[in-house]
Amino acid sequence: MKKRIGFIGVLFVLLMAVTVSAQTKKQKKMAGYTISNYEVECMGTGMDGTQLIKVWGYGKKPDKAVYQAKKNAVHAVIFKGITGGKPGCMMRPLVTKPGAEVQHSAYFETFFTDGGHYLNFVSQSGDGTLDRIKVSNKQYKVGVIVSVKHSALRSELETAGIIKKLGGGF
Repeated sequence: MKKRIGFIGVLFVLLMAVTVSAQTKKQKKMAGYTISNYEVECMGTGMDGTQLIKVWGYGKKPDKAVYQAKKNAVHAVIFKGITGGKPGCMMRPLVTKPGAEVQHSAYFETFFTDGGHYLNFVSQSGDGTLDRIKVSNKQYKVGVIVSVKHSALRSELETAGIIKKLGGGF
């Protein structure tokens, strides 16, 4: 009898682990963007509505990690905000409505595709030097300073109807 209860308990734990793993993989890919834990920090702001951000990305090759870092920077400005680093960057994300990423998933799937529209709002800044760390035999972690066109990105999201126009919420 004890063996049977132990077997059922182990089977239950195994089933729960598989279910949680499947949910985690499903949740990590949301609206065309593979969500990863990324680090961003404010390096300063520009006069033309830009934010200088140091951001990290992962990839099998350093150039792939740079593209992922650029994607991470735009994603952070839209959905997370920039809370670390020097003062000046917008701490609040552009999209503050809960569930907006899922509600407008068709837009964001296209926006964040490889080589997608997000590249119009981000560019590598400075002299192009990278902080490169080889994490494993198959993966690099690359830190790069990028400039994100915050004002233009806000205008794009307003035009697409994802966020309300500035001053239009009263």
